Amino acid sequence: MVKNPISEKSLGVTAARFARLSLDPVLRERKTTSDYIADALRVAIYDGQFADGEELNQVELAGYFQVSRAPIREAIRRLQAEGLVSSIAHRRAVVIGLELTEIIELIEIRAVIEGYLVEKAGSRLNAESIQRLGRLCDEMEGIETYDYNWVMKNWEFHRVMYGPSGSGAAIDMAEQLHQKVERYIRQTGRPERLRSATEEHRRILAEVERKNFAAAGAKMRDHIFNTGEEIRRHFPAGGKKSTD
Repeated sequence: MVKNPISEKSLGVTAARFARLSLDPVLRERKTTSDYIADALRVAIYDGQFADGEELNQVELAGYFQVSRAPIREAIRRLQAEGLVSSIAHRRAVVIGLELTEIIELIEIRAVIEGYLVEKAGSRLNAESIQRLGRLCDEMEGIETYDYNWVMKNWEFHRVMYGPSGSGAAIDMAEQLHQKVERYIRQTGRPERLRSATEEHRRILAEVERKNFAAAGAKMRDHIFNTGEEIRRHFPAGGKKSTD
């Protein structure tokens, strides 16, 4: 089992990179050591705490988590199987970056899935859920930086909105797609985009309240497409932010 991480003063691996471990209840659940470390690294990569092309230093990670290098290697092998990291010379592992065209494709697929989920879930949203969605919009209006507070509330808005759909497989796909591009969304998280995203959330919710579920699904698709356009403006055409 992973012990409490030691002070990171002398390490390139810092507590800030794993800040979400203290926020996400799923990640706080203790599992086997390699499972826990794989989850921690996966989320840190998705959050952009490790840049594209950056090495996952096994010695520093073992020191941070206070474990031997064996569970670190096992965790990295899992991330390699998932396509998140690649192995280079001398058994070093680096984070794999996505091309702009890949990012946009993933976002477009997610938009289609979430639009479908909202249309399906709309009639099943109860008054409590609708009230919670409204409160989330209010709370997000006061956030000006794309930090963990925004990330967690944005995730909650989407989950509450399509949760009653009953389509577990589609929800899993949507959330996996979201995770794969989250780091790139964060890099383009200007205050203006945060404000417009919150306004888009309100418009989706308004259509649900009017029981116009097809329109709500269409607005969810537009909302996610707009995120893709923000990334397109931020990234060099056809390139990666950095490469291995």
